[in-house]
Amino acid sequence: MPYKVVILPHAKRQIRSWSLPDSVLVEVYIRLGEHLPKEPRRALTRTRRPFEGMAYYFSMMDPENRLCEHFFTFHILYGQDEETLFVPRGAHVRAFGA
Repeated sequence: MPYKVVILPHAKRQIRSWSLPDSVLVEVYIRLGEHLPKEPRRALTRTRRPFEGMAYYFSMMDPENRLCEHFFTFHILYGQDEETLFVPRGAHVRAFGA
């Protein structure tokens, strides 16, 4: 069953506030808009922190700085139609290795 992802305004503002490099920003939207809706039951994890409910986790190396890894968590809500996935908020952490 195809799912539709709706990134809510608050989540969009959060993503903008992270000041991600363009290549990472594009990947975030690809992961949310293309990867997540293919098999959300496999991609989602039940969590209590940082959000109570279902979360979508992924990480990626920064292609512009291979010593920087980005970790993302997005809170995901199923719509009443059970075909829409809403993204109300997210969290981001940057880690620098040696």
